[in-house]
Amino acid sequence: MSIDTSGPTAILGGALLGGARTAIKDINAKGGINGREIKLEVSNDQNNPTKAVSELQRRLAKGKPDLVYPGGSSAVSMSMLPILTRDKVLSVGATSSIQLNDPKKFPYHFGVTPPSAAYVPTFVQLAKDKGYKKVAMIYSDDATGQSSFKQYEGPLKQAGIELVSASYDATALDMTPQLQQLKAQNPQALIVNGYGTAVLYVLRGRAQLGWTLPSYGDQLASPSPIAGKVTAAQIKNYEVIMQTSSLAGDEQHPGLPKVIESFKASDAAKYLTQTGVALFTTTYDLLQFVAHVAGQEKTTDGEKLAKAFEKFKTPANPPWVGKGPKGEVTLYEYTPADHFPKTSATSFKYVQPGTYDANGFYVPGKGY
Repeated sequence: MSIDTSGPTAILGGALLGGARTAIKDINAKGGINGREIKLEVSNDQNNPTKAVSELQRRLAKGKPDLVYPGGSSAVSMSMLPILTRDKVLSVGATSSIQLNDPKKFPYHFGVTPPSAAYVPTFVQLAKDKGYKKVAMIYSDDATGQSSFKQYEGPLKQAGIELVSASYDATALDMTPQLQQLKAQNPQALIVNGYGTAVLYVLRGRAQLGWTLPSYGDQLASPSPIAGKVTAAQIKNYEVIMQTSSLAGDEQHPGLPKVIESFKASDAAKYLTQTGVALFTTTYDLLQFVAHVAGQEKTTDGEKLAKAFEKFKTPANPPWVGKGPKGEVTLYEYTPADHFPKTSATSFKYVQPGTYDANGFYVPGKGY
């Protein structure tokens, strides 16, 4: 796993590692994969594409691993995939840039979370329902932010909605100039892109300007833990988009409570209320899925497993946690032309900012 364990997104890395370690413990207790125990190696990429590539090349010089989790951001994944493809190494990850879903270019990479574009129809429908004619977007000027902007640009234009934008340096401490630029264009709503402290600076800057137009966090900004770091005035008219399966009270897979207890008993338990259970189940599920298919196929060869993934159909009640019995999100059903999961606009919902409960489910409005 190439993941951030000490940099700006280390909190995410902690949750992802917690889910992976729980899955590995469970799989190895059942005999591993075809009699082989899974060994986890962690590379601290600090969410830096250059460092991630350097660490990957150092690891490959010692031999090929069976599976790589290629980073916690799309920018890191994009930097690693050309090398992993060259060496025919299987990778499965949760980063969501649509550029990663290119089976011809990256035949050995598969996504396990909906691509960033999957969240856009929910906003477009909301904008149409509210009669917005001009929308602004502020986004991080890196590969992840640029990709997010592109995802909104086309659909909004197609819906007859003008999109104006401003980008900021991900290391900036003040977004006020960009917000002033956007405010001068009189948009009716604002899309906020970013993660962690960047989102805080946007919300603080918006409040300083007295700009209380309806604002909506995108798929990256929404999970950012902001409770306790912003005031009620700073989140006035601000909503976040969440997968319905992450919300408290949503129907879940019957096997999930037992797995959550395992997360709580792990060294990563503190992250449940900081990042939510969805990050834990992301890596837990993907490793259980890979182990399941590898066991069926009697191989851990990357090329063979990639072909097997494209033919695999998720059973009605998979032998891992899954996203729940409602069928709103169907994971792990790929084709030679599509290596990302399918979803629908009803899988997402805009809610008030909140915090996570003791089991890691999002409670809108909690904490404010």
